[in-house]
Amino acid sequence: MEEKTLKTYVKGMYCVKCPELIICALLQLRGVIDANVEYFKSLVTVRFDPDIVTEAQIFAALDDAGYPPFERRPSVAERLAAKLAHTFDSCRGGQNEHI
Repeated sequence: MEEKTLKTYVKGMYCVKCPELIICALLQLRGVIDANVEYFKSLVTVRFDPDIVTEAQIFAALDDAGYPPFERRPSVAERLAAKLAHTFDSCRGGQNEHI
């Protein structure tokens, strides 16, 4: 059995009961092996057998349960750190050629 892991962010988690409801909805899908929810990050992690259940079916189950998945955009700090790292690497690459 091949196993895959899917991570996605969800909208609509407003109370500590929400993770239980999400896990319950996911575990009802045949092919879902395990599910975990990080409440404060709104992050759902699902281990599943792709021969039995698809990512689209997992997304649909989340949506049907009232927790639509979405792609989290990087924060301003994350974007700035990536930009600085890219700039640093570009500058450093040019300097290293002369060493």
